[in-house]
Amino acid sequence: MSGDGLTVNECVERAVQHLPEDDEPVVSDGTDEYALLLRRLCSQVREWEQADEQLEEEHLELLIHQSLNEASLEDNVTSAFQRELRTTLDSTATEKFRIVFPLNIRERRNESVPRTISANSSTIRKLDEDQWNELHDEAKNSSETDDNEQSYHEFLQDASEKIVSSRHNVFYEFETNARNSNIAISLLSQDLDIILGKLNFTAIDSSLDQTALEELRSLDRLLPEAIVRPGVYLVTEDGEYQDYHAGPRHRAYSGLRLPRGFEADFDSLRQFPVEAASQEVDSDIADAFRALQSGLTATTNENAFLYYWRGIEEITLHARGARSQEALDRTLPLVRDEFDLEILESITEDLAEKRNEIVHSGIESPVYVRDVNLLRQLLFLSIEEMLSLRNDQYTRKQILGVLKRGLVDEEQLGDLEDNVKEEKSKKDDKLEEIEGARRWKKERNPTESVERAQQTN
Repeated sequence: MSGDGLTVNECVERAVQHLPEDDEPVVSDGTDEYALLLRRLCSQVREWEQADEQLEEEHLELLIHQSLNEASLEDNVTSAFQRELRTTLDSTATEKFRIVFPLNIRERRNESVPRTISANSSTIRKLDEDQWNELHDEAKNSSETDDNEQSYHEFLQDASEKIVSSRHNVFYEFETNARNSNIAISLLSQDLDIILGKLNFTAIDSSLDQTALEELRSLDRLLPEAIVRPGVYLVTEDGEYQDYHAGPRHRAYSGLRLPRGFEADFDSLRQFPVEAASQEVDSDIADAFRALQSGLTATTNENAFLYYWRGIEEITLHARGARSQEALDRTLPLVRDEFDLEILESITEDLAEKRNEIVHSGIESPVYVRDVNLLRQLLFLSIEEMLSLRNDQYTRKQILGVLKRGLVDEEQLGDLEDNVKEEKSKKDDKLEEIEGARRWKKERNPTESVERAQQTN
């Protein structure tokens, strides 16, 4: 997808193809193609005479993203992008924007939402209700519409004040420097699904009864109660109210009531993903949170199925071009305590075939409620175990060993180790994977280690 032969024009055309439409994330074949193409664009743009070679890739990627957003509003997106980026590289003057928005969360007496939540370069901060009310009133009394057809007051009349009610929402703010408010909103949107995915991962019960594997054959699925994208964003520029941006859906959502123990559970995963992650696996955890959020709020079974599948590919470090079924096979060690593995193994091939038919063949293969719920459960449990592995300081190679060989018995691991030692290439990597599998089996299955020792004696 991002081979050496691609021109800047081709990269832009493909990147734009994968830009979100109407704030709905794009379902791809399991890879965050937009991020890959941004990196490829960074490489291409550095070859331009106008590009400053000293620009850090992260900053250059931000300029490219801003230019793509500007260009996406025009008919000839590619030429518009090149024009916008050249202008941006010459002049990057920005203003400070503050974005305030509601999240459909209801706190309990002893359970409060986090005061700050971070993902990659974005951090949102909890806002006091009085501060929200002050800005809310200012927006309602403003006649300024900017790019909006309606004033904020008219928008609320057509929508519902429930989307901004303090009974059903907690309020957050986000600050950034950008060239305009559209770009400021876009910068928040890049990481908001990760943030909401972390919240929902903590707040939603992921349990699935074993009998549901066979019983839920219906094609009709009720959307789970979840924390969704905001219904509206209020934007200030340099401290003054500027305009509002409507969210992807205007209908009101009841606040999701936080379960008991939420605060403690959220604190245990607060550090993931690490900002500017030096550990490569952290980006996979971030993308899994993003896919989880997209699946929870997807309106069709098919989209939910593909989003959850993409999350499973991310969390299991699935290599591009590898067999689809391998992604599900790698979840088996991670979910071994929650499922009958024989049942899972008997249906992974069918699920992989269904996924390939949808993505590659365009076949309308029926996606059942059972399929969606099962993938959701596998993703929840896999994220949980991966977070535990990262907390326990497993290296990426050791994690790969768990995913690929966690269910292999000690005798087979010993035979594999002997064979690897005879190889000349990649010996150290494979030995580290084997050591990871051994360590995991010892730490997660102490009974097995004791029984093996007794048999030896």
